[in-house]
Amino acid sequence: MKLRDLSRRIRTDDQPDFAHVLQGGQDLSELTAECLAEFPDTIFITNSQGRVFGKVQKETLLYLLERQRGFRFEQILDSMNDGVVAVDTFGRIFYANPAYVSVLGVPLRRILGRLIQEVEPGSLLGRTLEERTPLTNEKQLIASLKKYVSLRTFPLWDGETFLGAVSIFRDVTRLHQLSQEMRHMSGIVDEYSQRIRSQETAVRLGLTSYNKAFQTTIQKAATVALTDVPLLICGESGTGKNALAHYLHQCSRRRDKPLVVVNCAAVPADMMESVLFGDRERQGKLAVAEGGTLLIDEIEELPLPAQSRLLYVLRQDSVLPDQEGGNAGPDVRLIATTNQPLQAMVREKRFRKELFFKLNTITIQLPPLRERPDDIIPQANRFLSQLNEKYHRNVAFSSQIYQELRQYSWPGNLRELRSYVERVVILADSALPIVERAEEPGETGAEGRVSKPQSGEPLAQQVRSFEAEVIREALASCGGSRTAAMKRLGLSRRTFYRKCAELGVLKSDEK
Repeated sequence: MKLRDLSRRIRTDDQPDFAHVLQGGQDLSELTAECLAEFPDTIFITNSQGRVFGKVQKETLLYLLERQRGFRFEQILDSMNDGVVAVDTFGRIFYANPAYVSVLGVPLRRILGRLIQEVEPGSLLGRTLEERTPLTNEKQLIASLKKYVSLRTFPLWDGETFLGAVSIFRDVTRLHQLSQEMRHMSGIVDEYSQRIRSQETAVRLGLTSYNKAFQTTIQKAATVALTDVPLLICGESGTGKNALAHYLHQCSRRRDKPLVVVNCAAVPADMMESVLFGDRERQGKLAVAEGGTLLIDEIEELPLPAQSRLLYVLRQDSVLPDQEGGNAGPDVRLIATTNQPLQAMVREKRFRKELFFKLNTITIQLPPLRERPDDIIPQANRFLSQLNEKYHRNVAFSSQIYQELRQYSWPGNLRELRSYVERVVILADSALPIVERAEEPGETGAEGRVSKPQSGEPLAQQVRSFEAEVIREALASCGGSRTAAMKRLGLSRRTFYRKCAELGVLKSDEK
């Protein structure tokens, strides 16, 4: 290092009247303790014109000469882009290269001879001095400078004599900033990717809507999909509860794991616990869904004993029997659907209150199709496109049919709409691709025609009348075979007989 780098500036009019001066361009390595012996305590430094511009203490020069003895790679170190600083066993700085000075932004004269912790608080050189072991690929924040450095530290030895430690580091502040910016951008990209994926999934599952309330519902679903909290989806039959459950799974972090569906209405009551939780002979659906999502459809049909055990699952996460007879907690996200008022069932003691409260943490209510009339035509067109492809047809609707679709209340919601479109596609004259007139919604055909509900009736009564006539028509078309009627209607035995009892379809001697 040059003497000018060590000198402290003096006023131009404060010139010494003696000859004890050194040239500022002179290198410290060129001096010796012997040549400095004749100098006073304060040594003045001159520029290239011979004019004194600074001063340095002889004590400082002697200290640096002593410490730099055997440390003769100064020129190499000075040329490095990496910062280099060396300290003695007490932590006092006796060498710092220009790159180190540049990072700190402090003149060299204010660095040399000072403790490293004063110049660079929290420096890892202190750790190296204590442990006398190197540190590599460490990152450190110099808080006072708001800079990040990547560093390596090494102990200095002269044989078995410990001399101090040296640190070599690189200013990576900009790299750190870029890394943070990249992480931020990556987060934004992930967020937009998630949104796009959610939108694509919603379109594929038919969950798009022009209704603001329904749009809000889907947005809420996309938000809660990223959590593992149990969900309860409520809505009338045919409103798309299962589609929404699939949407929630596809938008979750569990999308690469299985989605396992259990329809409570399709499983005999005495087999429900073994189906859900398994036994020593079979693996339960809960275990099959490990890491993924378990969808319990029509949870109102879940027997009370199974409800109690499911509640225990949600509380303890420890109910699955393992091979040795112990317990292993499931990692499963639970989604339940229902078309019944569970609160009323709780009051009637047909559904466990504690389980309802657990499931009701987040409830998503799907509105019926009649409450979002702007979606009737888009959904009909979606079904028409799917079914044309399925049956290799090219059927199109006239404006008259579209008008009739809008005017009908669709008590069976999307399921009824799809059935109607499918019937039209199948029965349409292949020679007339545009259907000008079809059966009105709610009608089934020549045999056993189901009439539209009367508009003057209350909504609940319209729904009951429609369901009753659909069941009667199914029984009639199946020659009275209840099994065939159940299959045609897509109902479980339990649900079929429950609805027949509620609607008075079967006589008491026929049940």
